[in-house]
Amino acid sequence: MKYKYGIFDLDGTIIDAMSTYTRVFSEILNRRFGIDTKNSSEYYLNSAGTLIEIQFQQALKNNNISFINITELVDEFFETVDKERFLIFKKADDFIKHLYNKNVLLFVSTGSRTDRSKKRLAKLDLLKYFSVILGSNEIPKGPRHIEEFAKFVNLPTEEFAKQAFYCGDGVRDTEIAKMFEIYAIGVAQTLSKEKLLEAGADVVIDKIGDVLELDVLK
Repeated sequence: MKYKYGIFDLDGTIIDAMSTYTRVFSEILNRRFGIDTKNSSEYYLNSAGTLIEIQFQQALKNNNISFINITELVDEFFETVDKERFLIFKKADDFIKHLYNKNVLLFVSTGSRTDRSKKRLAKLDLLKYFSVILGSNEIPKGPRHIEEFAKFVNLPTEEFAKQAFYCGDGVRDTEIAKMFEIYAIGVAQTLSKEKLLEAGADVVIDKIGDVLELDVLK
């Protein structure tokens, strides 16, 4: 195994949640402010991995709408999605267990909240495989997540990055990986292969289960 550390996005990469998140996000904006669902859905997907507060703020700004109580929108979003039932993508658990058995330390970097992410992973019996899970309510998803993972294994960030891969479904995931020259694996379950390659992914696969076929991770 070439890599000692694996970083995963969660929603849209391991858990099939993005279609639900997108629908709830766009429906809230449409019902409250009359914003076109197609436009807000497209924005949400392209900004996946960004703190939800910022996504709501930017979506309103894009439509020249002023609204102070963003927390109200965020609370409604999470209250709604928490009622949904989410499934794991096919073979994602096989891949995670494969890496774990190869003694690869696994981390989660998510735009969702840490507590909710841990609960979902626990329900799927996957929580035990991850060393650290960081949500954006603690530290916004971005470079600091990578720095915290490196700190956890007592390595300088540059050394950690050389031994890590980053697997995600969004442009933001690839951008973060490339900031540190981490090997970026794009999973085209949310966005197209073209968008992920354009963002700088080293390789793009159709489904998370296909990662098992990559020579660098065998």
